[in-house]
Amino acid sequence: MVNNQKGFHLNRRGFIKTTALAGMAATLPTSSFAEKSIVSGSKPSPAGKKRNLLFLTDVPENFVNLIESIKSIKEYEINVITIKTDFQNHQELLKAIQEKNADIILMRLSANVTMSSRFIAEGMGTLDLPVILLPVNYDLIMWETDLAASFRIKGTNAIVANSEDHALELIKIVAAPRPLEGQKAMVFGKPFNSTSIPAPNLNVDYVYKLTGVRIEHRPIDDLKQLLKDVDMAAARKELEKWKNGAKKVIGPTDEMMLHCAKMNVLLHSLIEKENLAAVSIDCLSFSFGSDTTIPLPCLAYTELRDEGITAACEADIYMMLSSMLMQSVSGRPSFQSNVSSVDVEKSTAILRHCVTPTKIYGSNAPQIPYNLRDYHGMGKGVVPEIEYPVGLDITMGGFTKDLKSFLIWPGRIVKGIDDTGTPSFIQNAPPGYENWRKYCSNRAEIKVKDVHDFMKKIVGIHHNMIAGSYGKAIADSLIRMNINVIAPPDLAAPEA
Repeated sequence: MVNNQKGFHLNRRGFIKTTALAGMAATLPTSSFAEKSIVSGSKPSPAGKKRNLLFLTDVPENFVNLIESIKSIKEYEINVITIKTDFQNHQELLKAIQEKNADIILMRLSANVTMSSRFIAEGMGTLDLPVILLPVNYDLIMWETDLAASFRIKGTNAIVANSEDHALELIKIVAAPRPLEGQKAMVFGKPFNSTSIPAPNLNVDYVYKLTGVRIEHRPIDDLKQLLKDVDMAAARKELEKWKNGAKKVIGPTDEMMLHCAKMNVLLHSLIEKENLAAVSIDCLSFSFGSDTTIPLPCLAYTELRDEGITAACEADIYMMLSSMLMQSVSGRPSFQSNVSSVDVEKSTAILRHCVTPTKIYGSNAPQIPYNLRDYHGMGKGVVPEIEYPVGLDITMGGFTKDLKSFLIWPGRIVKGIDDTGTPSFIQNAPPGYENWRKYCSNRAEIKVKDVHDFMKKIVGIHHNMIAGSYGKAIADSLIRMNINVIAPPDLAAPEA
């Protein structure tokens, strides 16, 4: 045998054809079949509510009540297939999974499988379906945790249950479709090459395997052509709606706002036509330039978020996917923001960006009162500006750059200062820069738990923030996606 042979990959509806080779791998005392760069162990669930659960145990007669409880789960029609298993025979395990078309594996090791448990993962390779491990002894779970860890380094979604009730809870979670399964996103810009937040480590297949989202890229120049066909009457209606609803209009002219309203109409049309769940534009490729052919999308993004559609700034793929997930779980739109600064003594972080939703409690909630301002005082664009309510519990979150982990951090809005009018140049501003503003139009000051730890785990320039405490719900959704959670031990918001 050669020691650079890749491990085996089990799909939901198929398995290894060369079972003889698998059997040889299973008998090896060390991992000469180690996987390289496994993407994910969490494939899409089958359509409908029917699921096949394969229960592997050496004493099935001891779990009659558990099996009946699994079958009685109301959310899904779970067909429990019980096989009396010899865990030393890896070929038998592989054959059973292959023949029974399992969607979920529940595994309860034999009492005599101890230090050799990790070799079960070595012999079985990578499983593209979730594995729930039921300990033999809930007071001594060491070998099950070691097996779970061995599965997970190969990309298999393996979880240890701490009781039969916990196993039932986990079965419900992993039986559900991935939260973003089948959703489509469109990004205008160079593929995975945002001007500000490039993602050279990602590609279409990788993103789909980890999240279930299909991403389509189109050139920025396509927008110029599409904008020519926008219905101007519809754009004027957008202009009047936003203008009439504003407390104040500070800076933007009707002409500027009408130009931006064209983007509202265009993006709505694309979302309906293409059945999109998310859209993004590499806006920093043109926002600070002199070419105003393409309107700044800030107003359109605010409106889309208010309506429950993800609209991610700057073609940031990581935060687009993060926003999609957080909105899917909470039903609330996100504030994609820069972590502008932190105060270690007060344990606070200041979040800023020019785009924020006005319906922060969801699409059916009333708008937060807003002003309309021009983009950074540059005399172009239009940005809705709100004030976040002091005392509001919030949840911050975002995918890491490899999409394999997700940061969840609780916080609470505290009273801050209004510094959004701070000029870019205190004195001696170059001609044409006199009105430029240093900061983005929207600002939120957040009390966070352990700002030191937050900064050690920060996932990048951008983070998403939603109103409310949704840490546990987001963490549960990540179990189904086989995504690791990065979070403080307590997900409750800190005292202000």
